[in-house]
Amino acid sequence: MNPEPEFAAPPRSQDTPAPKKVRYAGIDIIKILALIFVVTVHSFLHTGFYSTPMSFDFGLFQVFFRWAAFCCVPLFMTVTGYLMSRKKLERGFYKGMLRMLVVYVIVSIISVIFNIRFHHYVYTPWAFIRGLFMFSNVQYGWYVEYYLTLYLLIPFINQAYHGMRTRRNKRIMLMTVCFLFLFAQSFFIGAELATQIKPFPNFFTRGYPFAYYLIGAYLRDFPPKPKRNRKLRYFAVYCAALTWTSLVTFYQCRTNTETGGTWRPWHNDDYAAWPVALMTVMLFLMLFDLKIRSKTACAVLKRLSNATFAAYLISYIFDCITYRRLNEAYPAVPDRFRHVPFAVAKNVFWSMLCGLVIQGGYDLAVLLIRKRKVQKSACRAEIQS
Repeated sequence: MNPEPEFAAPPRSQDTPAPKKVRYAGIDIIKILALIFVVTVHSFLHTGFYSTPMSFDFGLFQVFFRWAAFCCVPLFMTVTGYLMSRKKLERGFYKGMLRMLVVYVIVSIISVIFNIRFHHYVYTPWAFIRGLFMFSNVQYGWYVEYYLTLYLLIPFINQAYHGMRTRRNKRIMLMTVCFLFLFAQSFFIGAELATQIKPFPNFFTRGYPFAYYLIGAYLRDFPPKPKRNRKLRYFAVYCAALTWTSLVTFYQCRTNTETGGTWRPWHNDDYAAWPVALMTVMLFLMLFDLKIRSKTACAVLKRLSNATFAAYLISYIFDCITYRRLNEAYPAVPDRFRHVPFAVAKNVFWSMLCGLVIQGGYDLAVLLIRKRKVQKSACRAEIQS
């Protein structure tokens, strides 16, 4: 979703000139950063990182970057809560799904053609239709399923949230949801998996989108004041959470004798893990209220931000092409990682470029349809007069 235009200007007297309007571009920056994080996280999957034994020569540095990028999907969901928390159950609300569904179908068609040419897959008409409804035509299409489900519930979530009349009640609701969906399912007592204690219920293991949505909604209603000292504290907490989960993960990988020291993050390897949630909130607080005075920069950021959904889906194609070549050129995983930063940058560029084309084509089609409707209405009015 596009962020709503928000402006801020300090009070002035009649003698002082009008200050230049400032747009809060932080939400656009967060969405672009989340896309970069998504492509970065996928690099670990496609290069064989998770099946490679960890060591101090290879592993510790990569674990830090993996966890730093793992806030990608939670950031998108938090942004959704921030932008959509005022939406009500109205006639036009469900039209908001049209952009997402049209972009998803377009990328699905492109991905199927790519799979036929690149992977030599065989599709029947029924397999293609089934893949659309199962969200499997695009490898990263699972996010569409999650977002679609969340979108359908947004008016009702908002009504329940705003039904909490006071800030205290909203805070209690947020804490309860975060406890059930973020903290409870990743908190265990004990060192060994076979003998650990699960002190809290975690029945709703896939409910973390609701928690991130409510975090965004709460920060929309009660944003903290932008102070430099606070930003430094957010950064310190973010670094502490990142360091803790990275070191613990590296230790668990090194002591994982069952699979020879490969990836073993235990209960934290999920978007619902509390260290990931803490890093996500701190990143959001550091960036969401950033201001930019340049209209050109704001326009560019807004355009890029609007294309992140299409870019996210189509990045699968560039991941397949880039990492097949990279893995063939460098059989050893540590050698591959020397080239991963360049591969990530290249995939982000091409994914964003294609996302801009797809989103631009959709926007143009919508504009032409609206103009056509206006022309028809004008013709009817002229005939009646």
